[in-house]
Amino acid sequence: MIYQVIMHTPTYVWLLFAFLLYRGISGSQEREVNIPKSLIVPGIFILWGMYNVFVNFSFPLQAFIVYILFIGLGTFLGYELYRRKYHFFLKNGVVFRAKNYLPLVIILINFIIKYALNIYMYMQSDAIHSLGFNVFYTIISGTTVGLFLGGILNTNQQKGKLMGSLIKSRIS
Repeated sequence: MIYQVIMHTPTYVWLLFAFLLYRGISGSQEREVNIPKSLIVPGIFILWGMYNVFVNFSFPLQAFIVYILFIGLGTFLGYELYRRKYHFFLKNGVVFRAKNYLPLVIILINFIIKYALNIYMYMQSDAIHSLGFNVFYTIISGTTVGLFLGGILNTNQQKGKLMGSLIKSRIS
C-alpha cells in the first residue's frame, strides 16, 4: 500500500518536497538573517492549507476560523521554541543566525503531516465532508504554520535588538 501511495503521488509533490528539503537544509546553516526569504516556506504551507479549506472542505468557514486560531497558538509556541533554541550574532555589521537544525525538523514534520493528511483525505473521500476532519486538519495546519511564523517573529525581534545595540555602540 505504501508503494502504491508513493507511486501515485504527483511529481509536483516530490518537487515541492525537494525544494522544501533544500530550504530546510540551507536554512539550518549559519547564515545572514533575511526575513523576506524566510517567509517563502510558511507561504507555501499557508497556500496549501488555504487551498484545502476553501476548495475541498465542506465546512470552510469553521475550518478557516480554527486555522486562524491555531496559527496564533502555533506562533506563540514557535516564538518560544525559537527563543530558546536559536542564537544570533553580529558579523561585520550584519545579523547572522547560528547553525541550527530546528527549521529543517519543522519543515520535515510539517510536510510529512500534511502529506499524510492529504493522502487520508483522498483515500477517504468522505473526510472532506466531515466537520471533525476539517477541524483536525486545520488545527494541525494552523499550528505548524504558526511554528514558522513564531520563528520569524523571534528572528525579527532579535535582529532589531542586535542592530539597535550596533547603532548604540557606533554612536558612543
